[in-house]
Amino acid sequence: MLSGIMLAMRLAVAVFGALGLLYVLSYPDSILPPSPDIAYVPGWTVYDVKEWMWVVPLLLMELASAAGKRKNFVWFTAQDGVLVAALWAYPVLRATVPELVEPTFSFEDGKLQQGLVYYGIICVGSVLLRKVLVPALSRNSAEEQQEGAMDAAVLDPAHALTVREIAAKPRQVRVRFLFDGPDEGLIQVFVRIMRRIGILRALKNLGIALFTIATVLWMFLYPQPNQQEALERDKAVMYESRLTPHGREGTPRAVHAAYRVMRFISDHESLAGLSVPQAEKWLQLERVPADYRRQLRDESDIELASTNPIFESRTRFLTIRSGRRIAVLYVRMNKDETAINVSEVTDAGWNAVADALRRKFGADLRANSSMR
Repeated sequence: MLSGIMLAMRLAVAVFGALGLLYVLSYPDSILPPSPDIAYVPGWTVYDVKEWMWVVPLLLMELASAAGKRKNFVWFTAQDGVLVAALWAYPVLRATVPELVEPTFSFEDGKLQQGLVYYGIICVGSVLLRKVLVPALSRNSAEEQQEGAMDAAVLDPAHALTVREIAAKPRQVRVRFLFDGPDEGLIQVFVRIMRRIGILRALKNLGIALFTIATVLWMFLYPQPNQQEALERDKAVMYESRLTPHGREGTPRAVHAAYRVMRFISDHESLAGLSVPQAEKWLQLERVPADYRRQLRDESDIELASTNPIFESRTRFLTIRSGRRIAVLYVRMNKDETAINVSEVTDAGWNAVADALRRKFGADLRANSSMR
């Protein structure tokens, strides 16, 4: 009973470590967000070991598996279980919460798609290490010990024989049979047992093969939204909000969805030629409560961490934020202010280093423009 409880506890710790390993490999920036101030900090900082954070959960898995018997069972059950769960969750997350699967911006970490690649490499390495290399080294070590072993009586000089004595008295081996004829009943029982073991092993291998095929089919055949369906999904999500101590703001999922919608608008000029009421209808702002809608449609100037204000002619049309992250849709109207000409999207707060670089670029561009 106690051994079973200990095994379950070790397995739980190993699963926790495997989940932590996949998380660290997928979302390292959520643990240590990039900071431009690190470049000015002398000496060693925790950011120096950011690329090696994955070693910590890996060591936790190793400690859990090495803390008792059935080491490989604990290790591979935790490792493979998390891998299978991640593979089955992958297409669902990609269809519903794509920001968890692939980066929204080029400066983000690799998300789940990159984490799974690295996690798979570690899985292959652990199989080679635990199933091939370690057993081979253990077997070679045992064989070397057996080859070098010899009974002490044989090496006793008092019983030593010369070559002539050995040749004159060859050792005779007397064969003794412990039973007469074979027991056909026992043989048949043994054959049935081996046949049953063979059938169970074949069924196990068949089950693994079918489950592997089902996993592959699930990943590649799970229905994914097309461009229009993804746009409608994001429109439905981008107005999700929550009440915080600083007021009402969007959820993390909402601001990701809002940026994707704004990116689509900017790339396809979806609002070009539309009046303001028509653009609001296209954005489905009528579904938003009045107080939150006024906040989203606030056109007053704001300062973003990623931009230097050089486009004075553009108007802030839609703003959705979640904590430090913000997505803003700017528009530039035609001469008589009756229709939208151009739409532009701006983001800030996802990556402080990228924000600082873009702001510096904007400042340099503005300085060069003023000198001409």
